[in-house]
Amino acid sequence: MVPRKGMIPEKGGGAMGRTYVMSDIHGMSELFQRMLEQIRFSDEDTLYILGDMIDRGPDPAGILDIVMACDNIIALKGNHEDGFVEWYENVGDKVQQRYYYNTYDILADCEATREKLPEYVRFMKNLPLYRKVKMNGNCYLMAHASTEEILRVWKRKERLLWDTSLIDRQTGIPGYVSIVGHVPTFIIRGYPKEQASVWHSPNGRIIDVDCGAAFSDLGGRLGCLCLDTGEEYYETSLQDHK
Repeated sequence: MVPRKGMIPEKGGGAMGRTYVMSDIHGMSELFQRMLEQIRFSDEDTLYILGDMIDRGPDPAGILDIVMACDNIIALKGNHEDGFVEWYENVGDKVQQRYYYNTYDILADCEATREKLPEYVRFMKNLPLYRKVKMNGNCYLMAHASTEEILRVWKRKERLLWDTSLIDRQTGIPGYVSIVGHVPTFIIRGYPKEQASVWHSPNGRIIDVDCGAAFSDLGGRLGCLCLDTGEEYYETSLQDHK
């Protein structure tokens, strides 16, 4: 279990903080916690999560609690957070009109997380849709699905959360490096036999860090990219090692 803010281990030795990116953790809190341990995530570091922290996996609260407690973890909104908030705020009878993924049932089944539901919803509702990050001579555009709207005056939320055309075209935006999730990289690669890994477009303008953490049967695992060094890190479900 990775401690919350103030308890995260220090790297020591005067090490400079690093910047990491991951996406689409989808309730796989064990993978998330092991990833933070693997990269030795500390108060000096910054982590961007490009949305879809909830749904599919067994423990959305385990992810949300860590992210909400750490000022140096910057989460963006994904289509799953957006969909959950929309459902929660607009459906009166949540028993008869059940949420179409497992997040509500999991959170409502435990007293502690049930009491925190309004807090979780507020947090997800207020998540930003995108970020611009300048470092190492690059200008990175980060969003859940598509970064093209970031450069437009009128930014359409649905395209930032859902649009896959950036990945489909694989051309990117001149002068920028776009980092997205939403589309598991094993789909881009045509469902190969090897495990999923971070995908880089041939021209270097697009990076997809969604390695399909919730789809271990398709070779999915949790991926994490360090922007400072280009190093890639992976965590696979323990059941896959049996």
